[in-house]
Amino acid sequence: MRNLIKYIILIVLIAGCSTPERMPVIIVSETAGLDRPLEYVNPTISLGSKLKEDEVFVAIDSEDGSVIPVDDIAFNKVENRFEYSIIFPVAVTANQSKKFNISIQEKNKSSLPVRRMLSEDNLAVENKFYKATFSTEDDKRGGQVNGIELKNFKNKLLKRSHIAMHWAPNFSKSSSEFYFNLEDLRPDSRNHIELEKYRVIKERSGITDSVPEILIEGRYEFYDNLPYFLFESMISVQKEVELNLLRNDEMTMDSLFTHLAYAQKNGTIKRLNLYSDELDVLEENHVTDDAPWLAFYNLEKGYGFGSIRLQYDNTNTKGEPSPMHNPYTKITKSSNNGRYWNRVLSDTIQTFPGGSQYYEKNAYLIFPVGPENPEKVIESYAGRLNQPLSIKVTDN
Repeated sequence: MRNLIKYIILIVLIAGCSTPERMPVIIVSETAGLDRPLEYVNPTISLGSKLKEDEVFVAIDSEDGSVIPVDDIAFNKVENRFEYSIIFPVAVTANQSKKFNISIQEKNKSSLPVRRMLSEDNLAVENKFYKATFSTEDDKRGGQVNGIELKNFKNKLLKRSHIAMHWAPNFSKSSSEFYFNLEDLRPDSRNHIELEKYRVIKERSGITDSVPEILIEGRYEFYDNLPYFLFESMISVQKEVELNLLRNDEMTMDSLFTHLAYAQKNGTIKRLNLYSDELDVLEENHVTDDAPWLAFYNLEKGYGFGSIRLQYDNTNTKGEPSPMHNPYTKITKSSNNGRYWNRVLSDTIQTFPGGSQYYEKNAYLIFPVGPENPEKVIESYAGRLNQPLSIKVTDN
């Protein structure tokens, strides 16, 4: 009996002296030589125990000790480990590395000073740079971006008077005169919106009654205090179909801009007046379908709006190229002096076999322009977005 008591005491002492779990450390490194005044990092961390209901993660800057609220946006249990996908803001200078110690605090001791970005009716997203509204023409839950209000430019509204501003992906059946896109999904289609602490996510997916052979999926990501939002989409041909048009990355706008600028493959920038004959050069010398970025801007009023092309993949389910015809980026003169851009994937009557897929991801940026270097800001953001921060997760 005495030996048993000694054994129990020994076990208790060993348990009391056991090493506490090491908390993760996030090392963020800037390797492209670009200042990053604000970016969000999204690492996955692993713990030996599950976060309690009254606990939250925080990130502690190892340099100055500042405490940064962390949002845990996804959870997964893998064997005896608990994995969390987290997101929090960072600021780093060119070629700088920073270390952030992940810690756990009581929820009532941690505050997250992020205001609500999503409207109560889920039809508008707002931060300090813009307010984006969703069209309710065919879906009262909100479809694609209908218009964008520019906060720093006297609340100027970017829009297209008779249709939604964002008009992608879109396609037309060879037997029809009409175009169909995310606005035209069936009423029972997926239309999900997620409000997180640092971003709002809106996802749509489904088929249209008129072209049921095609599944389309779209996902918006709107971030707090950033002048851009992300949109990624997938066009999946479920069953062979004949189309006379297939397009993506389309933004349609009224007469709100004076110039077009786009990056060429040789690294130079081409600038054209949107309302002069010089725009006609694009009828023969197209903007390439994989142009790194393009933008409309108003030189007089100082605002610009552009598309930064982040990913572009037309590989089918077998790993082979999906059908395309004359792919290029088209700049169109439209009714009432409107102007719009889109990425043409096919512009002729063509058969698309089942398994064909078309994926892309773009960032849509609101930016200021000046007379000396109108493209300076969009070039900077294109560099940052295409050269993301290096993220390493290690133990303390």
